[in-house]
Amino acid sequence: MTMRRPETLAPFEGTAPLERRVLLIEDSEVLSRRLVDLLSDPGTSSVTAHAATQSEAISHLKSGVFDVLVVDIELAEGNGVAVVRNARQLYPPEAQPLIIVLTNYASEFVREHCFAAGADYFLDKMRDISQLKGLVASGRPKWSPRPQEH
Repeated sequence: MTMRRPETLAPFEGTAPLERRVLLIEDSEVLSRRLVDLLSDPGTSSVTAHAATQSEAISHLKSGVFDVLVVDIELAEGNGVAVVRNARQLYPPEAQPLIIVLTNYASEFVREHCFAAGADYFLDKMRDISQLKGLVASGRPKWSPRPQEH
């Protein structure tokens, strides 16, 4: 499946970036509501879709375009690592989303699997959630080179 190319975000070109479209993949309804509130910042980011299962997430990835994925590992059905792998395969190289794993399973083993699947960031829900909004707002993958100034 070929994705349509999203509008180009321009965070480094001196123009205001477009609002980042976030796909939230989280099976806890309570936490999902809190994350939607946290990540809804007009002009910066908006949760445009939500999924509680692996199959729902993959369906959203196939039918929409997202700039950022916030992914829980343990889902009601399936798992977030498979979602991360699918996202990396579905999006063309020039339109790869920022992928942030947000989980309670913050072991080194899980972290390594997430990075191997293509995650940009791995955050512990209990310790690192304060970093989430800033990472989404920056829109910058962890491994991307810094833009050169002219």
